[in-house]
Amino acid sequence: MELNKIYNEDCINVMKKIPNETVDLIVTDPPYLVNYKTNYRKDKNHRFNKMIFNDNNEELIKDYITECYRILKQNSAMYMFCSASKVDFFKSELEKQFNIKNMIVWQKNNHTAGDLKNAFGRKYELIFLVNKGQKHFNGERLTDVWSFDRVPHEHLIHQNQKPLPLIEQCIEKHSNENDLVFDGFMGSGTTAIAAMNTNRNFLGCELDKGYFDIAKKRIANTIPFKQVNLFDI
Repeated sequence: MELNKIYNEDCINVMKKIPNETVDLIVTDPPYLVNYKTNYRKDKNHRFNKMIFNDNNEELIKDYITECYRILKQNSAMYMFCSASKVDFFKSELEKQFNIKNMIVWQKNNHTAGDLKNAFGRKYELIFLVNKGQKHFNGERLTDVWSFDRVPHEHLIHQNQKPLPLIEQCIEKHSNENDLVFDGFMGSGTTAIAAMNTNRNFLGCELDKGYFDIAKKRIANTIPFKQVNLFDI
């Protein structure tokens, strides 16, 4: 299996080609199953006006979790982002196969808009940390509340883009240099870049051709001197 590739293909199709127990760590931000809506979509010319693929496909998430378990090595870990409103579903599916170690609260520097008159602004997202077997973390023991600023709006290139330092922390805590990090929903390529920044290898997928092209460009521009195979199926 060649390393440092991203595929413009459905993640399950790609994962079926990955041998059992070959991935050291998964850091992934799958669709939140919330039928995500934004006022951006009212503007046909806005960069974030398109729907997110598979944003209400529970069967995909079930299959994805099963494949994640299969491709992970024994005694390894996975970080999976999820929405607060779907936490019960994600928890139920994850604990069928994994050992849930933490539900990490990512505390942001500002809150979402949401229901301005009937609900308080949400200032966090959730990240499940799960183990296949037992995986010891590296270095200092952290708490389950992590504070990282959101990507500033003027720098966003994906509507659900996660901050690079947050993903780098996930990678550094539960993998070692030259390990293989997988992400089936690469988006704009942040997991791949975080892997390269921490001297890990990566493998992943992004079904949306527009975001796939953005990811390829970001990766090439981040470390132009490193050999990276950007694979477009």
